[in-house]
Amino acid sequence: MTDRSLGVPPVPASVAVAAFLLFLVPGLVGYYGPFIDELYYVACASHLAWGYVDHPPLSPALLALSRSLLGDGLVALRVPAALAGAMTVLLAGLLARRLGAGKSGQLLASAAVALSPIIQLIFGFYSMNAFELLMWTVMAWLLVELALGAHPRLWLAFGVVAGLALMNKHTVVLFVFGLGVGMLATSARRQLATGWPYAGAAVAGLIFAPNLIWQMAHGWPSLEFYRNASFSKQVSVPMLQVLVQQMFFNSPGTLPIWLAGLIFLIGGPLSSRLRHLGLAFLAVLAVMVVGHEGRPDRISGFYPLLLAAGGVQIERFTDAAGRRRWWRPALGVWMTAWGFILLPITVPVLPPAQTARWASALGASPQLERGAGKRTELPQWFADRLGWQLLVNDVAAARAQLTPDEQSRVVFFAPSYGQAGALDWLGAKQGLRPVYSSHNTYYLWGPPRDPVDVAIVTGNDPDRLAELFEEVQLAGIYDCDFCMPWRDQMPIWIVRRARVRISDQWPEWKHFE
Repeated sequence: MTDRSLGVPPVPASVAVAAFLLFLVPGLVGYYGPFIDELYYVACASHLAWGYVDHPPLSPALLALSRSLLGDGLVALRVPAALAGAMTVLLAGLLARRLGAGKSGQLLASAAVALSPIIQLIFGFYSMNAFELLMWTVMAWLLVELALGAHPRLWLAFGVVAGLALMNKHTVVLFVFGLGVGMLATSARRQLATGWPYAGAAVAGLIFAPNLIWQMAHGWPSLEFYRNASFSKQVSVPMLQVLVQQMFFNSPGTLPIWLAGLIFLIGGPLSSRLRHLGLAFLAVLAVMVVGHEGRPDRISGFYPLLLAAGGVQIERFTDAAGRRRWWRPALGVWMTAWGFILLPITVPVLPPAQTARWASALGASPQLERGAGKRTELPQWFADRLGWQLLVNDVAAARAQLTPDEQSRVVFFAPSYGQAGALDWLGAKQGLRPVYSSHNTYYLWGPPRDPVDVAIVTGNDPDRLAELFEEVQLAGIYDCDFCMPWRDQMPIWIVRRARVRISDQWPEWKHFE
């Protein structure tokens, strides 16, 4: 049950290729544009640094590399995410083989990952979440190898991946927490008696050090961001709903597989070596339940391992007696049927109106963030891909109302990194720069030089603008169908002759959330 055969198994490799196309193509040829966070990542990739208010530096650096190779269009964002997804699908198949699965178990594991709604969602657009999920899977693979007898020096490789994961997203500490609980609660704690895990931790710390130094130099902005987000942005849900979300967003079709995988890790033939990995998942899940965590993607990185182990367990179970072999095709049909049912709410294959009706029928339009204007007919991950080019066009129309001299001096203010990123990227060819915002890392890139003589402002209150500028003129109303309500019916203002120094006001406008 510890196959070490070399080469890439053809079954999961084929599924990985199909998954790559599934993650990539619909988002490029369909009805939707860039996701709100993608607009921000493009801006961050144009301001490379060792840190940002709301994330570490790795994902912007990778995006800068991708854009240098693939151009500045949407392809440069979507190809890396889809590649990370395909690699995750392949790794699930490789993990299944490493744990003893044959072709059917490898197929079941890799297909289950590809058909998981949360997997499809995460790998359908560019974000640090795509790389986080891949890195968690790589770390799980390294831990399996260590558990099955690899030399302890492999902890150094684990440290490298963990360090890169920290440079990608700080929430990898959840994985480390779960692993620590699992190891301390099982015989795997014997590994902690050697120096190798600590050497791996030192390697991870060295890799993470530049971001840590950046945080110190900038007054720990990420801590402020996480604190603000936990109080004003993150949705708290009932404990039972946390579990229901895990079942729904990982698909009822894959539920028997990852539950079987959990049984395999905790009570299977290799459980004496692997039990700590199953307990790691349960420890983090318990934290989410107790904490009423409303983000089902927080522990998605555990599921490729669970599904890989599930492929092994189900293959073993159906091999135990010939009469059980019909379970395999039946489970495949069950999983595929749910895949088709849930596909339109995670992959952009339908127009917005039809997607909204489909999501409503499934009850799949959750509010993942707290606050007014956070509910929409479409799931948020689709609604936040709509209306950006329209916003750019409306702001460009406002700019056209200025005199040629004013157009040469105008600056643009946006209330969030989404609008700012759209004007920065999609509006660059129309001259909609420089763009300023006090939201997250955009705050660190401002303020504009004083005095501000003429500006175009999206959103904001006219009375407040009148306190800041001598002249306030309504230039238009931004109206977007199916976008997030907080962006709809947004006024666009032309303001002239600032009454105050914007640089003096800037610290009061800081918005880390």
